[in-house]
Amino acid sequence: MIQENRNALSSKPGTGLHLLLAVSLLALAACSGGGGGNPPPDSAGIDSVAVRSKPLPAGDADCPNGGILVETGIDENGNGLLDDNEVDKTEKVCNGQDGADGGDGSNGLDALVSTSPIGAGDATCPNGGILVETGFDSNRNGSLDSDEVSKSEKLCNGQSGSNGLNSLVAFSDEPAGSNCPYGGMRVDSGLDDNGNGSLESGEIDQTGFVCSHVAGEIGWQVAELIETDDAEDTYNPQIATDNNGNAIVVWDQYDGTQYNIWANRYMPGSGWGMAELIETDNTGSARNPQIAIDADGNAIAVWYQWDGIRNNIWANRYTPGSGWGTAELIETNNIGSARNPQIAIAADGNAIAVWWQYDGTRYNIWANRYSPGPGWDTAELIETDDVGDASDPQIAIDADGNAIAVWYQWDGTRNNIWTNRYSSGFGWGTAELIETGNAGGAYYPQIAIDANGNAIVVWYQSDGTRFNIWANRYTPGSSWDSAQLIETDDAGGAFNPQIAIAADGNAIAVWHQYDGARKNIWANRYMPGSGWGTAQLVETGNAGDASDPQIAIDASGNAIVVWEQYDGARDNIWANRYIPGSGLGAAELVETGDAGDASGSQIAIDASGNAIVVWQQSDGTRNNIWANRWVAP
Repeated sequence: MIQENRNALSSKPGTGLHLLLAVSLLALAACSGGGGGNPPPDSAGIDSVAVRSKPLPAGDADCPNGGILVETGIDENGNGLLDDNEVDKTEKVCNGQDGADGGDGSNGLDALVSTSPIGAGDATCPNGGILVETGFDSNRNGSLDSDEVSKSEKLCNGQSGSNGLNSLVAFSDEPAGSNCPYGGMRVDSGLDDNGNGSLESGEIDQTGFVCSHVAGEIGWQVAELIETDDAEDTYNPQIATDNNGNAIVVWDQYDGTQYNIWANRYMPGSGWGMAELIETDNTGSARNPQIAIDADGNAIAVWYQWDGIRNNIWANRYTPGSGWGTAELIETNNIGSARNPQIAIAADGNAIAVWWQYDGTRYNIWANRYSPGPGWDTAELIETDDVGDASDPQIAIDADGNAIAVWYQWDGTRNNIWTNRYSSGFGWGTAELIETGNAGGAYYPQIAIDANGNAIVVWYQSDGTRFNIWANRYTPGSSWDSAQLIETDDAGGAFNPQIAIAADGNAIAVWHQYDGARKNIWANRYMPGSGWGTAQLVETGNAGDASDPQIAIDASGNAIVVWEQYDGARDNIWANRYIPGSGLGAAELVETGDAGDASGSQIAIDASGNAIVVWQQSDGTRNNIWANRWVAP
């Protein structure tokens, strides 16, 4: 007995065909074999496949514009229905985003999907199954009539037998090429012959593609210039995005006399605005801006700026609807210069900036906190170890406004990794050492924090022979674990790690590492409860060095890594995407401007998995700021 579901999917113009193709591919993939286990007594030794579907309303976390939830599994109790405890596979088929000009799908017809049972004895499905039919509602009666069916696929029951193999489906990005001219998704399916729960290359029986049919629908778009001031060079772009995909980029740009801070904003559906100057203090150069953005799109940029005597820390705030405010000084300690501020912002707009500042003898770590309404507090020292310099702090903040700062500090013999935690409502705690590997110095820690306040710090550290990548994890209530080595490739040194963490605590660290001939990009994944996995290579382009990776991760754990890589003539920007359950895809080039080197890539990702990468690139005369956008399936 097969459960019958008849569901009509109405999609926006230009999106329905893609959704139906995704449904049919899922059905085809599941046709590869029945589920394992013994059949119920009344099934005559035949496992029955059941399917059910229901609409997803607009506003769903994974499908903002709605869609269909498709669930499949084995009808183990033989009641003719797919019960909740029988669901083996769940897929969401999402409606596409609204087109900016609404030009796609001018005929305005709704796409429909219908399912019906197939009886035993069918030539294609000897043990029966389900027929999935799709097409457009030409007569607009809300039903898929026989003359409106444009595509049919059969979802077959497995063969009889108590030890049937499970069928598996794997999804991966498909770059633009012969299979999908504008890119899309690859869907592989097959039987789990070795029973390990993963679809390996030798187990793939069928491959299908969900392709973009218009350039720019899925995957990387066309790189574009986001500033046009050709007076002099631009450097050090940084980007942040809110959950809705609104993004702000900041950078420093030379005007022939000094460096200034510039910004540009991206809005989905509208694109990039006009670059604008966000500080007007012409006493001295402003450099190395950083940006953070809250859930409502309010953003704060920070940078350091020369006043003729020393460098100071400045900030400016962007408010949607009002734009940028007036730049303001957020520290007044005039003993010595302050450098390289970093900023993190909570969903409610509370933010903390950290920096390192000279006191006439050594560098120390300072912080200041911003609250919407009251504004900036008074800067305060967050470490008091005066043995040696403390340098290059980083900061991350959780949903409740609790923050952790990390830095490296000289102890008279070597540099070590230190941290301090800000507790919302209580303030800063006491700085503490989070690694005790005294074979060699530890440098440039990076930190990421999840919604619950769990944090991971990564850094590189010498063992006396080479540099390795280390990590440590903080759990609220339990404090720090022991530092742990997360790569064991001793061919050459590993440097410049970065870390990104999803809301559920799954994290990915990336770094570049020398193999004796060139530098490559590597990654390792952390899963709560399981810990770190095995480091793996992210790219295999051996023409030249790959270096300085950056990573961003969305709410579902999908991540994108970007880096710069030499091709024998110039440095280019490359990317690779990680999908939970499928792993890394194939590395792809995200810019094709061959006039000069591209470097300094940074990436940010929104809640739906759409991402923007920015970088600086020479046109043969000067450096400019470029951007490209990844559109999620």
